[in-house]
Amino acid sequence: MLAARVLLTGLAALATSAAVSTSPSRPAPRRVDVVIEGHFGSFAPTEIKANYGDTIHVTLKAMDSAHGFRVEGKNVDITAYPGMPAEASFVADWQGGREWFCTFECGPQHGTMSGMVVVQKRD
Repeated sequence: MLAARVLLTGLAALATSAAVSTSPSRPAPRRVDVVIEGHFGSFAPTEIKANYGDTIHVTLKAMDSAHGFRVEGKNVDITAYPGMPAEASFVADWQGGREWFCTFECGPQHGTMSGMVVVQKRD
């Protein structure tokens, strides 16, 4: 009786693992860590790439004066000062591109400070 119970338990475990391993697998959402440096008139880098569902974590560093970071259509708006980085996280819950831009009047080239978050469909 005990041997039959052990055999049935083992067969059930094999059936469960076989069902799991034969189903198509999709990569799980991940955390994308990005450090963005704000300089007079530009950000570096200017593009963030992620997959749909990923959490994007941004650390904004102001290299010369205060700089802001806001993502179009998202509730993300941070300001960093030299020596005082700012951080924000948001979920990439769209496909395509969304612009980010500087929200702090940082100088004459403030209007040129932008970048793009590009989100691809998860495979």
